[in-house]
Amino acid sequence: MKMLLNMKPVKMAAVSLVVMSAAALAGCGSSTSKPTTASAKPLPSHPLITFKDPAKKETGAEIWAQNCMRCHQLRSPAQYNAAEWSVIIQYMRLKAGLTGVQAKKVLAFLQSASSH
Repeated sequence: MKMLLNMKPVKMAAVSLVVMSAAALAGCGSSTSKPTTASAKPLPSHPLITFKDPAKKETGAEIWAQNCMRCHQLRSPAQYNAAEWSVIIQYMRLKAGLTGVQAKKVLAFLQSASSH
């Protein structure tokens, strides 16, 4: 103990750092116990964050409703003809961050619904 009191502050800080690191690493040993159910619980839900199931195939109507209404009110598919929707989707795809597959599904939905 007397030796620790005679150390310079830099050496004392280094010794303290080594001791604290060793203590922290001692608690990092591997454990053979199984994870508890508390650590395996699902992520909490949040109204602005949605986790999509990649196995679920979204329809063009679902993609259209989920993405387009984030920024503006949804338009009636009958408001534009098939050619107009093609131009609109090319432009809005970039703004909405849709993939090519998603854009094709939305376009197919809007074009089929516009002809009714």
